[in-house]
Amino acid sequence: MKSYFDTHKKEDCNGCGTCSLLCPVNAIKMVEDEEGFLYPKINEKKCIKCNKCRNVCSNIVEKNNYTIKAYAAKNKDEEKRKNSTSGGMFKILAEYIINKKGIVFGVKLNEDLVAIHDYGETIEECKKFSFSKYVRSDLNGAYEKVKKFLNQDRYVLFTGTPCQVQGLRIFLGKDSEKLILCEIICHANPSPKVLKMYIKNHENISKQKVKQIYFRSKDKEMDNSAYIEFEDGTKKKIQEYITAFSGNQLINRPSCYHCQFVDENRKADFTIGDLWGIEKILPEFNDNKGISLLTVNTEKAEKIFDEIKDMLDYKEVNLKEAFRYNHHSNLSKNKHRDKFFLNISNGKINENNIIKYLEKYTRRPLHSKVLGKIKRILKRILK
Repeated sequence: MKSYFDTHKKEDCNGCGTCSLLCPVNAIKMVEDEEGFLYPKINEKKCIKCNKCRNVCSNIVEKNNYTIKAYAAKNKDEEKRKNSTSGGMFKILAEYIINKKGIVFGVKLNEDLVAIHDYGETIEECKKFSFSKYVRSDLNGAYEKVKKFLNQDRYVLFTGTPCQVQGLRIFLGKDSEKLILCEIICHANPSPKVLKMYIKNHENISKQKVKQIYFRSKDKEMDNSAYIEFEDGTKKKIQEYITAFSGNQLINRPSCYHCQFVDENRKADFTIGDLWGIEKILPEFNDNKGISLLTVNTEKAEKIFDEIKDMLDYKEVNLKEAFRYNHHSNLSKNKHRDKFFLNISNGKINENNIIKYLEKYTRRPLHSKVLGKIKRILKRILK
């Protein structure tokens, strides 16, 4: 497999920035493109043709030999699970590290509602990392900070997407017993530029600021749907954004349609995410309050799991069955994706109308609605 520097195809770069960080002469900068994603750009005048950037690409992935165990899991602490996206696994791992006076890295939304990596040293500081952020995060110098804390002989938990985890592994160059890697099962990485425009469009309509975004919700008032909250406390569902991200594959990074980290090709000690298909895999375990898929991938993770398992309700599940419903293969790019982003580049789609265009491109065609209704009717008849 060739790197982005060989093919110049955007689907061959996941934007981790490892090549830029490891360039011996600082000849590579990460530059935002017209879609809002970062790509490496070489300063040819500084480049010494060492080809290190090609050799450290995190998108060139070999299969691993991990013996992976998969679990349906939920935090025994109901309050902590209630304040989590699914089963509350992150909180347990975070507490494990904090109790060792370690550092926890995760993703938060800053004051401008931009998703960035940050770190916490207390349980209170780690609360900002709870809940899903359906947008590509800015690593915000996280790799260098992880290295600094490891050099101080501190425990570090790093959470991120699989490609971000793989980038960190390459950046560090070696494993450490005090580094625990946790990857989030990642559907795809939507464009930060699209989210920024989308928020601004809502603000222009409502004439007030958006205070917070909840990409995943256990708010019964909002039917457990994703929503934004304005400064005056009013809430509005954001289904068109969620559909463009997960249902229609309209706004995601090109490399996500060719992801190298699907199915059992894990690169972290732990993998966590929602256990979709729980009603088919393990219906008796499902209480509709959030169930996590937790995979334990390494010997290091097995030792930690033995120490934390008393804090969990868990049942082992078949690995292939679990990934059958959880990102086992790549999804197809929306046929309108390129046109959508082209119209953002030329200004046709902007912060005054992007909601309208997201609705347009995520609307189900009539034949699909009819077919869906027929299937539902047949299902009721067969029952």
